[in-house]
Amino acid sequence: MLLAFAIFPLSCAASSSSRVCQYNPESGKPNPLGMRSYITITEDEGSTIVTYEQFPSIVDENITLTTKRELTFHDTPLDTARVILLQNKNYYSELVGYDDPEGFAPVNEVLTCESK
Repeated sequence: MLLAFAIFPLSCAASSSSRVCQYNPESGKPNPLGMRSYITITEDEGSTIVTYEQFPSIVDENITLTTKRELTFHDTPLDTARVILLQNKNYYSELVGYDDPEGFAPVNEVLTCESK
């Protein structure tokens, strides 16, 4: 049995690029979610995950409560997912767990995006 191997330089290897959008405190803009919550939007392999997290709260001496909720937009680029969140306040409300009359718009305005 004859086995053949192909060796590709690293620059030719298959790679998936991703983008991440999140609040940057160094921007000088206030976080509309306050200082204990934040949203991160991650695009990877054609899908986008929007994550809402709150910093942990101490409930008791040995108990900590954390909150993390995610919306996954399958086969949806990051920019399209942002538009969907802007146009559908119910999706944003489901993500954060409460009705927000302003919706996603104030958060969207303070997000900084970069490629990873």
